[in-house]
Amino acid sequence: MLAVVHLQSAVRLRASPRLLVVEAMVPLVLALIVAGIGGLLREERLGPAPFADRTLGWTVVGTVALVVAVGWLFADAAIRGQSVPGAGRTVLNAATLGAVVGLVVGIYDARGQCQRRRAEQLTRINDTLRIATQEMVNATERDELEAVVCERLTDTGIYDGAWIGRYVPGDEFVRPSAWAGHDDKYFQPLEVAIDIDSQTEGGPGSEAIRTGELQPIQNVFAEPSLEPWWDMLAEKGVESMAVVPLVGSEHAHGFLTIYANRANVFDTRECEALSELGESIGHAIDSMTARKQLGRRERELARQNERLDEFASVVSHDLRNPLNVAHGNLELARMDVDDDRLGRVADALDRMDELIDDLLTLARYGRTVDDVQPVDVRSVAERAWATTETEGAQLRFDDDPGTVEADESRLTQVFENLFRNSVEHSSTSSRAEPGDSVEHGSTNRRPAADEGVEFTRGGETDAAVTVTVGRTADGFYVEDDGPGIPESERDRVFEGGYTTADGGTGFGLNIVRTVAEAHGWTVAVTEGAAGGARFEFTTAGAEATRRER
Repeated sequence: MLAVVHLQSAVRLRASPRLLVVEAMVPLVLALIVAGIGGLLREERLGPAPFADRTLGWTVVGTVALVVAVGWLFADAAIRGQSVPGAGRTVLNAATLGAVVGLVVGIYDARGQCQRRRAEQLTRINDTLRIATQEMVNATERDELEAVVCERLTDTGIYDGAWIGRYVPGDEFVRPSAWAGHDDKYFQPLEVAIDIDSQTEGGPGSEAIRTGELQPIQNVFAEPSLEPWWDMLAEKGVESMAVVPLVGSEHAHGFLTIYANRANVFDTRECEALSELGESIGHAIDSMTARKQLGRRERELARQNERLDEFASVVSHDLRNPLNVAHGNLELARMDVDDDRLGRVADALDRMDELIDDLLTLARYGRTVDDVQPVDVRSVAERAWATTETEGAQLRFDDDPGTVEADESRLTQVFENLFRNSVEHSSTSSRAEPGDSVEHGSTNRRPAADEGVEFTRGGETDAAVTVTVGRTADGFYVEDDGPGIPESERDRVFEGGYTTADGGTGFGLNIVRTVAEAHGWTVAVTEGAAGGARFEFTTAGAEATRRER
């Protein structure tokens, strides 16, 4: 209206350029600026409705205040009998100036108030997210976790509704698994299509899964992909929303959708806070999945241990008892009969005894090691050497072999088997060339006579073997200077049941590998410095390997 009045004044004053500029054009421009800003405020293009109302309120106050002030001056002049020319135009110009001043003050005041309210709201949001994060830590099941997050986001009144949908790579749709804020009948029919291969056709949910980034929708009715839900959103009063991906270590586990009944809600700071919440939820789901996998693995190990215990019981009782009866009857028979065949029977029974001992060792030491402690390698090796028949062999140490995290009893068994293996296959053997066929352990069968040279360790000699224990960069080694093991046979020597030694059970080195793997170690056989066999144990990273098991 002020602009129209000033335009009429400009028409009347067009003959006087100076008056035209001062009394018509300047007020007209100011009036048009006020009218334009007012229109933008009403359409909420410059800020939310509270911002517009407060700014326009100050504009009215400024207009009225300046009009009243000028009118008071004119009234005073009239009382004194003084004439005031152009009083009407002056009052209108004062109204225009007052509107401008009020508009400026209103924008400044409204912006400050919006900033204070926003800071308070962000504080409430952060408090809500902090409480939700704390309760996530206490949640033990994913259902509980998702329900808690949705409830906390809607309890404070900051958001009107929230729901979480689960996603597994390959899924074509995501459906709500937990929700709060609106009726069940709204959430239950929801079904969001996921197309991670398309960068243009997917909605905000699909984009959140594909990119792993939060998708803010400041006006849901301006988002074409949400058109199928416009009626439902309008019914619930939803004007803006944010889709927060639940980002895990390998992929997104789904997304969290948050509704608000106001447009332009999700600014940069709020989106950052919600993104952190999504990452926290994703990591919490990762932890729950890992705990469940660990629990399943522990139950599997428990069942395996139970089966090992049952096996050990069968071996130690059901097999040992009839074997003892056979030994007793054999001794009685040999007292009455002198027959070489009874000697072969005795040898067979002794071999059965050895097999039973080795099988019991596998059952006892094959379990995964749960309780380890620092063990001095040299001390264990010396004790194992003292309990092994060494037949003149020598034990030496290459500097200090250090310590390892191990079960001392099982590590002792490893050294005993390795020492026995070196001594037994070197004390009656010549130093074979590396290309000779040797026996240094076990595989799954005896070589047949027609398969070439037998896998043995040399011929006759009285030379004594020297066994060396030392440290490597990532573990320790045991090495002898006896006959080496051909490279083609090195993988086979750890297999159970294979032996070329007369009377051997074929389990000695298989037990060594089993105990090493139970610790989370690896063991490999190579050629020693003097051409003998060298067993290298890699113990670095054993703790992580045991956890995976």
